[in-house]
Amino acid sequence: MRLGILSDAHGNIEAFELALAILADAKADAIYFLGDAVGYIPEKAVVGALRAGGIHIVRGNHDDMLVRQTTTADREAIYRHRETFALLSDDERDFVGSWPSELTVRDERGTFLFVHGSPKDPLGGYVYPDSSLSDYAEVDADVVFMGHTHHPFVRRHADKLFVNVGSCGLPRGSDLRGSVCIFDKGERTAEIIRFDISGPCRRVLSRYPLAPPVASLLERCADFKASEVQS
Repeated sequence: MRLGILSDAHGNIEAFELALAILADAKADAIYFLGDAVGYIPEKAVVGALRAGGIHIVRGNHDDMLVRQTTTADREAIYRHRETFALLSDDERDFVGSWPSELTVRDERGTFLFVHGSPKDPLGGYVYPDSSLSDYAEVDADVVFMGHTHHPFVRRHADKLFVNVGSCGLPRGSDLRGSVCIFDKGERTAEIIRFDISGPCRRVLSRYPLAPPVASLLERCADFKASEVQS
């Protein structure tokens, strides 16, 4: 069985749909989304796509702030949660509010943990490519899937596999392509797939006036070429 895992769309619906198409082409049998359907881009379409798509979902920190309306005034200009909340129907708000903060799947192939942040802080923990994994050695899971940092990696530690799937809609770092993960349960292997989202990012910029830090990142994503990735 092959799992497709993606995270951190942040309202970039075209990039999200492209990510789903890539996972379908990779023959994913089930899809897991690790949170942050919203935030930064005032768009609700990713929520609608998740609601229609039969996708397993965990809640991200932006989803949580949006539905609980806890975004501070100084962050609202960047996060745009109130605008997005106003776009959602009552059913869509209830849908986002129903997402769990973590999901554990157990079967004959092992125990798989899905979170947005980290095993110890499912909503807000940050696990980067160079983060120590020693704090998670005793986690009750054979494989841990995460997002939140927008920096993908696959690492083994203490007989466990840790996978950060990165961001499908708003990548950061030196490689500004979107990312998704294909995980083969039988082989216990994870592959990060990178893909060009320059077109979707360019169109987001044409549709919305965004906070300067967000616009700057999207501009760099829109101009990014795969040849710029350092080997």
